[in-house]
Amino acid sequence: MNGINSVNGNADNDGYLPLPQGFATAAIHAAHEPEKWEHMSVVPPIVMSTTFKQHSPAVPKIYEYGRSGNPSRNTLEECLAAVEGAKYAMCFASGLGATSTLFGLFNSGDHIICGDDLYGGISRLFRIVGKPLGLEITFVNATNLEEVEKDVKPNTKMIWIETPTNPTLKVIDIAAVSKIAKKHKILLAVDNTFLTPYFQRPLELGADLSVYSLTKYMNGHSDIVMGAIVVNDEALHNKIRFLQNGM
Repeated sequence: MNGINSVNGNADNDGYLPLPQGFATAAIHAAHEPEKWEHMSVVPPIVMSTTFKQHSPAVPKIYEYGRSGNPSRNTLEECLAAVEGAKYAMCFASGLGATSTLFGLFNSGDHIICGDDLYGGISRLFRIVGKPLGLEITFVNATNLEEVEKDVKPNTKMIWIETPTNPTLKVIDIAAVSKIAKKHKILLAVDNTFLTPYFQRPLELGADLSVYSLTKYMNGHSDIVMGAIVVNDEALHNKIRFLQNGM
């Protein structure tokens, strides 16, 4: 068995059995690749530049403008995707910034179902910002699956829940709500701020989007305001990535 992958019977490149990557390993090492940097720095540098030298006009090497991406942000996004066990992560100026970006996926007249026990800023965003944009918002007791499904309409495009809820800590069955969403071909977004991917991975439970205020437990030091959206679907990622740059 030495040097043979016990799953597929293949030897890995170094002749050793591959070890599953733990959460701590991903958090510490994901996207930390010295080969990416000219000076082979082990710790990814903090890149302050907003613009980048181009080979010629409109022909950038990799990066062009800070809003579209920079090495530091991309490294963080790769790390967030890794700890979630997901394909894609996108960072935003705040958790509310991440959530409001999702409004760009919908049109006036579209319907969104929201759990009725939400972080105050998110509730305000849906009620006071979403509705004037023409979005129809229905708040439901998301712990009651029958009530959730009863409120699905032909124009429903997304279900938004957070679990545990902030601040009452109600627990919602993500997998069960996911079955409702998939049955009706609508998106399920889960605010996973309280548990973080260390304790809960919504995408593995059937959600389409895992959304975070990184300001809270993901950062943990009260010195950063930031948000993130994590997804697996490539088409959904491409839409949100466009909005990340365009809004």
